[in-house]
Amino acid sequence: MAILDIQLEQEAMLSPDEVVFLNRAIPDALAYYYFLNLPTNDKLLNAMNIHKYKKVFILDRLPIVQDYARIEDEKAQKTIHELLIEVYTSLNMPVVHVHTMPPESRVDYMLIN
Repeated sequence: MAILDIQLEQEAMLSPDEVVFLNRAIPDALAYYYFLNLPTNDKLLNAMNIHKYKKVFILDRLPIVQDYARIEDEKAQKTIHELLIEVYTSLNMPVVHVHTMPPESRVDYMLIN
């Protein structure tokens, strides 16, 4: 099963009546497709029309920490960050920028916005 299929399945189980925070959402895949210069496919593009979010929080980038999952350099991370903003903005979803602050403050900020 492809990652997109898993994401679609998981998001389909979410209640629209509840507040839910996702670390990654379906439009993120489109940003990564652009970053990797991959051709988009109908399944992904159709998912963009089905799954809408009331609000999208884009957190400012933190200093780079290389680990098993984050292998991009600073330039690549900046490009991905910009592509994420571009994708959500192009889908007319309200983007709220969250500045760098302690984790508890970020949570508080997102809960009141």
